[in-house]
Amino acid sequence: MSEAVVTLKKGEGRTVKSGGLWIYDNEIESVMGNFTDGDVVTVHDFDGYPMGRGFLNTNSKICIRMMTREKEQKINRDFIKMRVKNAWEYRKKRWIPVPAG
Repeated sequence: MSEAVVTLKKGEGRTVKSGGLWIYDNEIESVMGNFTDGDVVTVHDFDGYPMGRGFLNTNSKICIRMMTREKEQKINRDFIKMRVKNAWEYRKKRWIPVPAG
């Protein structure tokens, strides 16, 4: 896992602040530290405010896919299992089966 920190440009990150999960390549000011594509990075606003953590892929227009708003959250197997389980439970509660026939 990477210890890289991504800093957004001034005026960018509005969609993330309002609940969005994607950061586009043109919103990024800098990436400090060593990383490889697929690593989890910490994302900061232009003034250093931590916005969360996500997967980095410099080969995509969507460079970062946010996973958590918590800057200290570990993104590991247990975290992914918990997110999938929560999504499944939410889906079961919201999905209304259509009667056959």
